Amino acid sequence: MSLIEDELAKAEAQSAESRQQLASTVVALQSRLKPSALARDAIEELKEVGGEIAQAGVDTIKRHPVTTTGVIAAVTAFFARKPLNRLLHRQPRDD
Repeated sequence: MSLIEDELAKAEAQSAESRQQLASTVVALQSRLKPSALARDAIEELKEVGGEIAQAGVDTIKRHPVTTTGVIAAVTAFFARKPLNRLLHRQPRDD
């Protein structure tokens, strides 16, 4: 074989290998981009983030229990303001 034929054979082999790698990459991308795979990945990410947020909330409550209790009381009073107002301003009955 001549030098040119050797170089051509190497280039063809490298080209075939590159095509095979590209085909493998395309197959991997197609499987990752399936709607079911995307949904599964999104759900897993949400679980992780949700767990981190919940843990951060628990840690905050542990560090500031009095403040947390005050905030919860204020929010509860806000949402229950109409019933509380009726309870506090009831007219006495004339029996």
